[in-house]
Amino acid sequence: MALCIGMISGRGARFVRYMILTRILAPDQFGLMAIIMFVTMAFEAFTEVGLKESVIQNKRGANREYLNVVWWMQAIRGFCLFAIAMLAVPWISSFYGKPELLTLLQVCFLSLLFRGLISPRAHVLEREYKFGRAVFLSQGSSILGTIITLGLALVVRNVWVLVVGFVAESAIRSLFSYILVPFMPRFNVDRESLAELLTFARRMFGLPILTMIAFGADVLVLGKVVTEEQLGMYSLAATLAYLPIDIFGQVIYPILLPVFAEKQDDKNFLCQAVLQITRGIALFGVPLVGFIVSCASGILLLAYGPVYIAVTIPLGILSLQILAQTEGAILASIYFAVGKPHLHRRFVTLRAVIIVGLIYPAVLHFGLLGAAVVVVMANFAALSMQVVWCNRIIELKFLSYLQQYVPGVLLALPVVVAVSVLRVVGIKSPVVIFVAGASVFLGISTVGVFVLKRLTGLLPIKQERI
Repeated sequence: MALCIGMISGRGARFVRYMILTRILAPDQFGLMAIIMFVTMAFEAFTEVGLKESVIQNKRGANREYLNVVWWMQAIRGFCLFAIAMLAVPWISSFYGKPELLTLLQVCFLSLLFRGLISPRAHVLEREYKFGRAVFLSQGSSILGTIITLGLALVVRNVWVLVVGFVAESAIRSLFSYILVPFMPRFNVDRESLAELLTFARRMFGLPILTMIAFGADVLVLGKVVTEEQLGMYSLAATLAYLPIDIFGQVIYPILLPVFAEKQDDKNFLCQAVLQITRGIALFGVPLVGFIVSCASGILLLAYGPVYIAVTIPLGILSLQILAQTEGAILASIYFAVGKPHLHRRFVTLRAVIIVGLIYPAVLHFGLLGAAVVVVMANFAALSMQVVWCNRIIELKFLSYLQQYVPGVLLALPVVVAVSVLRVVGIKSPVVIFVAGASVFLGISTVGVFVLKRLTGLLPIKQERI
């Protein structure tokens, strides 16, 4: 409950922040920030070795000796990343042909230092289900970052508001980690812990890079092909579409990984858990996608203002990511839980190959729409492959997996039909359509809760072989 309340308050604060800032800052300022965020994420991805995941997965992850190794690795990584990133700033600025990026990136890269210095005991909070402190750490810093950003926006009305707020949030999170879960590193390094951590890191190699390509290739290409204004509108549409994914990642994933890790030797438990979670997500996720697709223009109008209605279609397409990425995260957690993150590499590789191969021509010929279609298509292709190959790990049957979506599809129909009827009779107001769609969706969600309770009692789920 603490995790859910904290996540809602933290993500709610961020959403309000964007609602206010989109009415203060021009869309091109968000386009610049999208490029800055992509570059920062790219640097982190190239040296990400899964330190947090290793703490949760390893049976000795909470031991001081293991955490000491984690602290040194993340601290050294942070300082090295910062140094390399600062040297690369002139080249990055030249690549995009935007001199203003030079100083902006230099300041934003401070976040690499702050993230590298976070207390490793913060990772233990999720391992030990101490979600109250975990929520305070993550969402407390988010809320304070929002306050700083909005306060600064009263004086400075450009991209610097977003950059300073982002860096401040990282600094606050690092500081809070030592207040909540203090840790003092030691110079002696336990060799056994180091060996285990390096083994996990080798299995993680390449995964963050490939994931970064999946999440950032559209921004990389759009930043070169379209205007900053178009990129800004696209990035904010993506932020809306990914909000449910973000909430799932922050609320559900921290619970799944330690639970799966505890049962890593029980294939039947893992398989049944995946099927039940998938069914629960489908009951709410499919109707949610139907609502966003049907009411995208109203959502953008109310959230960001009339200018952003221009990205209605990209928002509708990107909303399909709610299903692709949440389901992908569930199956990925299985690989991490059993200590085999390298098995997940084949799927992120497939996703990256599709995106790299198609993103540029798609953007060149179809603009924002092309970018959205390629990203969604690549994620669903990777998800399908994940389901098939997961059979080797937990004996998950493809047909049984697909059957879990049926109740969700049935619940989504009333939302789509209601909005379609309004359009047929000539009602075109985005606000009216949004209110009608939202009302039906809320009613369907209530039904979904009842259905979920009824279906939960049906375990164990009988799998169909295919």
